[in-house]
Amino acid sequence: MDACSESRQRKDGAFHFPVFHRKHPCVDEDPSTIHAASVSDAGTVIGNDKIHQGKYFMAIRLGTPAVFNLVTIDTGSTLSWVNCKRCRIRCHEQAPEAGPKLDPHRSATYRHVGCSDEDCLDIQADNGVPYGCVDETDTCLYGLRYGSQYSAGKLGRDRLALGDNYTIVDDFVFGCSEDDMFYGLEAGVIGLGDKRYSFFNQMARLTTYNAFAYCFPGDHRAEGVSHRRAVPAEAGARHDIDQGPLEVDGRQILVVDSGTDDTFVSSSVFYALAEAIASAMQDKAYYREYGRKVCFRPAGGEPVNWRSLPTVQMQLLRATLELPPENVFHQQSTDRICLAFQSNDAAGVPDVQILGNKALRPFRVVYDLQKMTFGFQARAC
Repeated sequence: MDACSESRQRKDGAFHFPVFHRKHPCVDEDPSTIHAASVSDAGTVIGNDKIHQGKYFMAIRLGTPAVFNLVTIDTGSTLSWVNCKRCRIRCHEQAPEAGPKLDPHRSATYRHVGCSDEDCLDIQADNGVPYGCVDETDTCLYGLRYGSQYSAGKLGRDRLALGDNYTIVDDFVFGCSEDDMFYGLEAGVIGLGDKRYSFFNQMARLTTYNAFAYCFPGDHRAEGVSHRRAVPAEAGARHDIDQGPLEVDGRQILVVDSGTDDTFVSSSVFYALAEAIASAMQDKAYYREYGRKVCFRPAGGEPVNWRSLPTVQMQLLRATLELPPENVFHQQSTDRICLAFQSNDAAGVPDVQILGNKALRPFRVVYDLQKMTFGFQARAC
C-alpha cells in the first residue's frame, strides 16, 4: 500500500483517514478526475479553494451502486446531507468535481426514515423543526439552518463507503436535500457533531473507543489526518499579542467549527484585539485599511514580510493556543493581509464564539468523549 492510500484501522480500534489539500501530490491535478480511489482507502479530505475557499472536503460514496461525492467536513453541525436529484424547490449549483447528485430511486440499498422512527423524532426536535411527514410514503422530513443558509428534504438511510477498501457503514442516516440556500459548490455536508445520528457516532459503531481527532494541513504539500464534533467549552478572556496580554471579559461558549474559516469572538475581545494588532502593525510600518474586515498593507508598498508579523495567544480554560502569523492573517495579495478574526455579532451569534479552521491549521484537534477531554497538538500535520 502506498503513502497515498495508507488508511487503516489501528490496533486500538481507531480509523485513520488521510487528509489532503487539493494541491497535494496524492491528489490528481485535474479536478475532473478526482475520485475516492485516487487518494485514499478510507475517507479522503481535500482542501480546494477553487470550489470554496477555506473549507476541507471528505470523499464519500453513497448508495448501491456507489455515487462519489465531495462533502464539507463540519464539526459545527450534526446531520449529514447531500444534494439529491429531483430538486423540489431550489438547490445550489454543484461543481462537477464534487460528483453527481445522488438519485435515491437508483440505489438498491436506499430506504426512507419513517415518521415515527427515533432518528426522525430526534433530528426534528434537535433542529427546532415542527413535525413533518409525507404520510403517503411514511417519509420523515428534515430542515436545518447554518445562519442564513439552510437545507431541507427527506431523511434516508443508505450504504456509506469510504475509500478503496470500502469501510462500510450500513444504514447510514442522512438528509436527501431537495431545497436549500447554500453558498458552496460541494455536494453537501458531513456533520461531525455530538448527536447519536452524526457521522462520528454512526462510525463509532465500528470502533471500540469513543474518540476522534483531525488535523487540517496549512501547507498543501503536507498530509493531514481525520478521525470528528462541535464542542461546548468556556473560552478564556485573555488574548496575547506578542508581549502584551489583553485582559478582556470574553467568557462565552466556544464552538470549534471546521466548516468556518475565520474565528468569531465576542465584540469586546474583537475590538481590543483589532486595536492591539493595529498598534503592533503600525510599529512595523503597516497602515490599516478600514472596511468590513481589518486589513493592512506595508507603507512602502513592498510585499508582506510574514516573519515580522505579530503572533497571537488564545488562553482557554485549560489550554493556550499559540497562533503564528499564518494562522492570524489571510493573504489577500502580495502586499495586503486581513485579520482572520471577526466579531461574533457579524456571524449573527452574539452569545457564541466560533473557533474556525484557519486558526487550527496545522493543529491536531483531539476529542476524547469517553474521558470528556479536548485538546490541541501544534504542528501535527
